[in-house]
Amino acid sequence: MFYDGHLVLLLSYAVVWVPFLAAVGVACFLRGTRSLARDIGLQITVLDVLLGVGAGFLARALTGVIEIAFTGRMIGLGVTLGDTIYDGWWVLGTILSPVLLAPFVEEMFFRGLLQRAALRALSLRLSAQSAMALSIFASASLFALLHLTQAASPTGAAVLGLSSFAFGLAAALIAGLTGRIGGAIVAHVVFNGSLVAASLL
Repeated sequence: MFYDGHLVLLLSYAVVWVPFLAAVGVACFLRGTRSLARDIGLQITVLDVLLGVGAGFLARALTGVIEIAFTGRMIGLGVTLGDTIYDGWWVLGTILSPVLLAPFVEEMFFRGLLQRAALRALSLRLSAQSAMALSIFASASLFALLHLTQAASPTGAAVLGLSSFAFGLAAALIAGLTGRIGGAIVAHVVFNGSLVAASLL
């Protein structure tokens, strides 16, 4: 049977990211104003960087508490880098994809598109505060559900689900309060990057 680890790596990202990017593209360029800044809040300010760095490290610390509560130790969500061959595929799979590309693509979809769409829809029926709270909850919940696909055991699912939900809440709150996804992207970079950095050390 043919098995190519590099192809599996590319397909594992493409199967999730291509639909996300397609949805953002349709919403912005076919149904929106053709401005990522206006349609999904793709902007970044100094405040976004500060909020993102703080939220990313805070969420990573909370993940450690969740891991200890469920397993008695910090497990790093089971991240293992296996036999390391330092080539372009290693850079793509270990650094570029999880630390830079995933935060950008996932935040555009979850906080930029999904959360904003939920907020608009809910605002037609609820108060501004209720609509904001529910859109934040919806964004964080769906973000956590996506990441449950990576769980290998019930304990891993609990840790991964709660950790992803906690991070999703932080990112969604930043996006909701600022109206931009820059802070959420920075938080996601810090959250994922700190795990990768710890795994490499």
